[in-house]
Amino acid sequence: MARTATKKKVAASQRGVTAIDGSTKARIERAALSLFQNGEMDKATTRAIAAKAGISEGALYRHYTSKEDIWAGLFFNIHERLGDLVMAAALNDDHIRGQAGALVNAYCQTADDDWQLFCFHLLSLHRFLPKEHETRSDPVVAAEFMISKAMENNQIRKGDPVLVTGMAQGVVMQPALLKAYGRLSGKLSDYQQALTESVIAVLSPLN
Repeated sequence: MARTATKKKVAASQRGVTAIDGSTKARIERAALSLFQNGEMDKATTRAIAAKAGISEGALYRHYTSKEDIWAGLFFNIHERLGDLVMAAALNDDHIRGQAGALVNAYCQTADDDWQLFCFHLLSLHRFLPKEHETRSDPVVAAEFMISKAMENNQIRKGDPVLVTGMAQGVVMQPALLKAYGRLSGKLSDYQQALTESVIAVLSPLN
């Protein structure tokens, strides 16, 4: 039993985000995420990340130019992945009720699949999004598209889609923050039904 647990732990520490599992780059990514999770993002150096990954600093520089390069790569990987999933949710159903359920599912499944990465993204939004970055796909833009279409099709009341999107996504993101701070236990998907019902309540479908 202990052997299996150790194996899972090692596998998790070598799981890639943008890299192949078990590769040096994957170990760098997980080392950086581990330091972030310990609250050491601001003071972490490339030397500290390399040491955590069990490699030399020179080996790290073969994959990344700086620690900022590592953080940005991790952030935008999951940010764009969420954007793709939310856009798929928007196209998943003809009605906002089904789309809302698919949106919540996208966030819950992404969080459960890799909480360490999801938590990093959640707590780093303010660091990256206000800056000028080109993103191929954005979950907020995708959700605004979904809600704008629902307004055009008279499925929900017309209003400011930016405001309504913020309110709807806040229903999911605030509980995720509570989980990140240790106030909420279990997986995010444990609350999926309640979150879906709450998002639908915020949107108040007309039919």
